[in-house]
Amino acid sequence: MMDPAKIIKKLRRPPAAHNFVKSVKARRDQTAFALHNFALFPPRSSLRETAAICGQIVYDGINLDQALKCVSRIKKPLDRVKANWIVSAFYNECKRRGWEGIEVFRDMEVLFRVAPGVDVPVRPTYVLNDNGVLTPYFLICWAKMDFTLEQKALLSTLISETILSLEEFEGSDAVIICTPLACSSKFERQVITWRVSAFPPLSEQERQRVFERYAKALNDAEKMIIESLS
Repeated sequence: MMDPAKIIKKLRRPPAAHNFVKSVKARRDQTAFALHNFALFPPRSSLRETAAICGQIVYDGINLDQALKCVSRIKKPLDRVKANWIVSAFYNECKRRGWEGIEVFRDMEVLFRVAPGVDVPVRPTYVLNDNGVLTPYFLICWAKMDFTLEQKALLSTLISETILSLEEFEGSDAVIICTPLACSSKFERQVITWRVSAFPPLSEQERQRVFERYAKALNDAEKMIIESLS
């Protein structure tokens, strides 16, 4: 049986920024429900290995055959199938856009406090030195990308207040890369991108409202978890 204390402790250690943002809904009850579900029913698969392979395409210059060979080494069958489609789509877009550069700040992570004792890790998939400009890239491999405008602004806030606020990134912009399912397809992926500057960070008042909503919803979710597991 699940231990409520352990689940709640895990809940107060949020996942990567984009996963955190996904749980912050427009209403307190929606946010509490999303947090409750994420804690008790976490994703069945992790696409971290997939994102790492995409990074190798950009900064190591591996070709598609080499990338798919890396995919074949992913142990979980479900992760492996998803990675095959994601990596193929990413590779084609990478070559079309000419994404390449020297990787710097490997495994970079900066924490952003969103509630008392709760810090969200803001972790770029990779950071490139592109002709002297340091650019952080965030790869989101979800099958469905349905962020609201507020959620995109919240993600911009987290990235701007952490990574882009560092002296090394002065004048830089972050790139968000998503690989949702293509229209009318169960497997094929497409690549969509936007820059953080396209969705300005939340104002101080907006930020306070969002984080207060989250903090209250977090307390609600903890009570729901205790009730669910009692």
